[in-house]
Amino acid sequence: MKRNMIIALVCLTMALSLCACSGSKSSSAADTAPAESAEKNTTENSGRNVTFVLKNLINPFCVTVKEGAEQAGKDNNLNLTILTPVQGDNNEELMQLVEQAVASGECDTLVVFPSDSIGIVPAVQKAYDAGIPVVILNTAITSQDVIWESFVACENWEVGKACGEALAKKMDYKGKVILIEGVTGAQNSIDRIGGAREAIESYPDMEVAASQSGDMNRAKAMEVMQNLLQAHPDVQGVFAINDEMALGCVEAIAAAGKSDQIIVGGCDGNADARTAIREGKLAFSCDLVPYDQGYQAIAAAAKIVDKEPLEERIVTKMLILDLDNVDETVK
Repeated sequence: MKRNMIIALVCLTMALSLCACSGSKSSSAADTAPAESAEKNTTENSGRNVTFVLKNLINPFCVTVKEGAEQAGKDNNLNLTILTPVQGDNNEELMQLVEQAVASGECDTLVVFPSDSIGIVPAVQKAYDAGIPVVILNTAITSQDVIWESFVACENWEVGKACGEALAKKMDYKGKVILIEGVTGAQNSIDRIGGAREAIESYPDMEVAASQSGDMNRAKAMEVMQNLLQAHPDVQGVFAINDEMALGCVEAIAAAGKSDQIIVGGCDGNADARTAIREGKLAFSCDLVPYDQGYQAIAAAAKIVDKEPLEERIVTKMLILDLDNVDETVK
């Protein structure tokens, strides 16, 4: 009897250990071995392995994207693995992570949030050649040969245009503007800057004095803004295509003693930006609902897994936030 009880306890322990292996897993490029081993197919989830390669977990926008992705993975009964580079937005690491997912033999569908539109193409090509369907999130990739199943994002040109209009209105439709771009070559940056420039230059008394990349990074944008203020001391407005860069610009402008002379707008609607709006440091931001973007991308992957109809373009929502509506959330 005692021997039978010991055997039963051993079996129960093994069963509990197996149960603990299911669910989603996050990993960086530095600890990819756990990510590879954690997401094994189970009997009920066979063929439901989705790998999400996310460009960074430094930017609050991306952190919220991850949260939405994880919830969609749970809601759709997926084995979700999330991989991020050690160095945020590092294209070489992102390519390695995509190639790792393809080579693992355990990726049924791939979701990619790239840092730019061109550098990631060869790695995505390998997924396509291996017969792994791909969903692209937020930043479109530029290729005539690589085919992806769906692209999930806001209409970035319209986002930029809406932000340009918001800035123009707050500047009373006159004055010089500096535009702070994202990663050079990234389609979301190209489109947001293009939309903002279209809106601003439609007013005869407004002018884009300069446009320069801040690499989607607060510290880099602060440095860029400091230099641009030297070259354009009479600038009256700034639009940065993400909040991290906008807040870097706010710091540079404050250091120059010009906070009451220059209006700054950002994009993403993150928590820091909302606080800055309440404090009067940031004039506006655009809530791109990152949680919804992450959720929709993984939900699209689930449709591929379940062989359900899927839209080639999934447009997510946006909302311009200022002091009047800073606490609102897109439903």
